[in-house]
Amino acid sequence: MECLYRHHLLDKELAITELISLFYYKSPRNFYFEGETHDFWEFIYTDKGQMLITAGDQQYVLKAGELAFHCPGEFHAVQAWSQTPANFIVCSFISNSEHMPWFTHKILPLNGLARESLQTALREAGGNLLPEKKPGSVPLEIPGRLFGSAQLIQNSLEQMLILLYRQSRSVRIQQRAESYALLKNNRQLAANIKTCLEDHVHEKLTLSQIAQATGYSVAQMKKLFKNETGSSIIDWFIDLKLDEAKRMIQEGDLNFTQIAASLGYDNPHYFSRLFHQRNDMTMTEYSRSMIEAAQND
Repeated sequence: MECLYRHHLLDKELAITELISLFYYKSPRNFYFEGETHDFWEFIYTDKGQMLITAGDQQYVLKAGELAFHCPGEFHAVQAWSQTPANFIVCSFISNSEHMPWFTHKILPLNGLARESLQTALREAGGNLLPEKKPGSVPLEIPGRLFGSAQLIQNSLEQMLILLYRQSRSVRIQQRAESYALLKNNRQLAANIKTCLEDHVHEKLTLSQIAQATGYSVAQMKKLFKNETGSSIIDWFIDLKLDEAKRMIQEGDLNFTQIAASLGYDNPHYFSRLFHQRNDMTMTEYSRSMIEAAQND
């Protein structure tokens, strides 16, 4: 009796048909890519450090271990975050799968098997498959590839996409962009406070006056400045005054009492004690050290 075997169809629900680029990049602290728009998919994965990403009209910080997609037609740019170096992977590809739009405007954690899949694809591509802009040219073969490299790259990237699609953990870019906007606002506030203190270093300045100038309450202002700088506003102001005192001592035009008065201190003895506490030397010792340093030069 003849046995009939039923065949199982193997559908490809997430398929990559062509690879544009796949490379690993160690960026310098001043890295900046002005951005581009193209008609294929691209993702960026931060392996180490953090990157500031622009996607359309939104900006957000992509942290280590996170991956974000740019859909076809979306303007995107990338730069170093806080002037610190970072390592990242970029992959651009063509996919017409109906499920790809699910990845739009999502930030996804990459770990476990999904991360291993990306590593396999990168290794098979040699780690430096860079994009080539040659309109109308025929598709390129992967340089120096081993037997089956192209298929392994395709399978590994598709496996990564499937695993990412299955997981429920993701962050909407809008949420991260709002967090970045708040962070940017807080940094600007801290910068405004620093400028205000620098502009009034020769005056007495109260927290209420600074708050009035910045438009924040005293409590809000103190908390935000502490979070951004690790210092209180008063301590920052004192350090500015002491730095200015050092500059004035080096100039030698005023005596110590006059310097204290110039910086808003009515009691020169209190200012001298403050200088000693924060610099581990008296104003006289500092003046003497500057004279000796000048003579040695």
